[in-house]
Amino acid sequence: MYPNELFLHKKPTGTPAELQEFAKTVLKYFFETYPLDESLEMLWRMIQQSFYTKRFVLTNAERGNLIAYYENLHAVILAASIVNEELKKPA
Repeated sequence: MYPNELFLHKKPTGTPAELQEFAKTVLKYFFETYPLDESLEMLWRMIQQSFYTKRFVLTNAERGNLIAYYENLHAVILAASIVNEELKKPA
């Protein structure tokens, strides 16, 4: 298991060039590992599981916030896939 700090960290730091390279590397790895359709399917399964758990009940506000977050993250994944396709093209 990985330490929580790998997943709960804040904004990356570094020079602008380092940050650009980091972003490109992350996008490339993400979409090689999770093609767009698979990524969106997994995202939907995550949100479904949060609603169907028997151990924890979400309030209406929490459920609404989670749905809004899902919708926005879905859009970010779509946008990132477009950027990733551009990064694949020869310069």
